[in-house]
Amino acid sequence: MSATSPVVELEGQAASSAAHERRWAVLLAFALCLAVGGALVPRDGPAATAPRVPELTLPSGLTDVVLFTFPDRLANEAPPPFLTTVVHVRSTEGLAYVPVHGGDISMLTWTEHGTAYWLLSKSRDVFDLARLANSLR
Repeated sequence: MSATSPVVELEGQAASSAAHERRWAVLLAFALCLAVGGALVPRDGPAATAPRVPELTLPSGLTDVVLFTFPDRLANEAPPPFLTTVVHVRSTEGLAYVPVHGGDISMLTWTEHGTAYWLLSKSRDVFDLARLANSLR
C-alpha cells in the first residue's frame, strides 16, 4: 500500500471534494426552501394573500336583475356578441353591452378590487343597470 494515498475508492468512483459536497448541500437547502415556501403560500400567489374586500351584493327585493361575481384572474371569457360602449361605473370604467337585433338582455361589466362583476337584466336598460351598479354596497 502506498502511504501517500489515504483515500479509498468505492465501486470505481473518485473521492468527492469538499467543494462538490458544499454544492450539493446548497442545492438541497434551496430545494427544501422551495418545498416549505410552496406549502405555506397559496397557489395564486400574492394576490390571494391580500386582504379580502367584501363583494358587492344586490339590494333585497330585486328580482329582475342578476349579479355574477368571480375572481378577475378567471375573467378570460370572450365578451358576448353585443354592441358595447364604455361607461363610468363605481369610480372605474366598465362595458355596457346592448343587445344586437332586438335581443332581450342588457349587461354591464366592470372589475373592482380583483373581482369581476357582471350585472344582467331582461327588463332594464344599460342606464338603469349603471345607476344600480353605482348604488351597490
